[in-house]
Amino acid sequence: MTNYGQVENAVEAMQLGAANYLCKPVQPDKLLEAIGKIFSRSRNDGSEFYRGESAKAWEMYRLVGLVARSDISVLIRGASGTGKEHIARELHEQSHRRNKPFVPVDCGTITGDLAKSEFFGHRKGTFTGAYGDRCGLFQTADRGTLFLDEIGNLSPETQMLLLRALQERRYKPVGSIREYAFDVRLVAATNENLERAISEGRFREDLFHRLNEFTINVPPLSECGEDILPLAEFFMKHFSEKHRKPIRGFNSLAAVSLQKYPWPSNIRELKNCIQRAVLLSADGWISLEGLNLDLTVGREETASLSEEEKEKRLLLKTLEEAEGNRARTARMIGISRTSLYEKLKKYRII
Repeated sequence: MTNYGQVENAVEAMQLGAANYLCKPVQPDKLLEAIGKIFSRSRNDGSEFYRGESAKAWEMYRLVGLVARSDISVLIRGASGTGKEHIARELHEQSHRRNKPFVPVDCGTITGDLAKSEFFGHRKGTFTGAYGDRCGLFQTADRGTLFLDEIGNLSPETQMLLLRALQERRYKPVGSIREYAFDVRLVAATNENLERAISEGRFREDLFHRLNEFTINVPPLSECGEDILPLAEFFMKHFSEKHRKPIRGFNSLAAVSLQKYPWPSNIRELKNCIQRAVLLSADGWISLEGLNLDLTVGREETASLSEEEKEKRLLLKTLEEAEGNRARTARMIGISRTSLYEKLKKYRII
């Protein structure tokens, strides 16, 4: 913010990384609107990714479209690394709250002693270290979306605090005598079986039903085989631009290995794998060696295998899946029958 509205100042501020430029006197509603847009702005960092063509991806995004414009609470369920925060952002971006804040929080970082202050804020001098008033998550996300990631990590005491606030739609900052109403769309995510946590007494059933007005299941990457190569290409282009390394694509064996690898850590693992391969590429192509994936042995054995041994195992696995048919094996790998024959001879498979 500045008293001077010269174009030169605005340009310089934006070049230095400013997200917006406001001239004094600043109207509070304009300031809040600008802050909201910054919070909810999409980030082109690889998390805003190819949406998928597989049946399960289509069904997931169909459900997102159906529920996004409502204000009901949504519980996103899926394994670690499947992109649950991306789905939460999609819900926000397609809602009437898209120009207001999207506030993500890792529930594993909210400890019992500071939970009230984290959620509701506090007043100056309330406790040691409270050197000023502090906004809590509910105030920060007001009229926007509050995303509670890994909700199962909340302590029982914090679950009770959250439940009471959701029931009353009001909160009181620590050290304040005044209560405040809030207008927040709540989206939660978990990779845990919350029903089991309820039966074991680790999660409140009443809070579960508050959060689970609508469920979206995010499938593991291994169940969306059609999306693996397009998603890998998306990340390849992203990291090629980010690291200023021109990459033309994947060679045939690399493409096959991407499709055959089970991706136990899902999209996060694929993203990291492609970034590493882009950085290692020396000729503009991503190779099997650059991906460093192993399809046949445990991870602890991977480091001891040479790249030739990995390629040999991939050939054997593909040949087995093709029931020994060399023409089909060549098609599956994406090479000519002549090239396949040369590789089979090289590794003494024939």
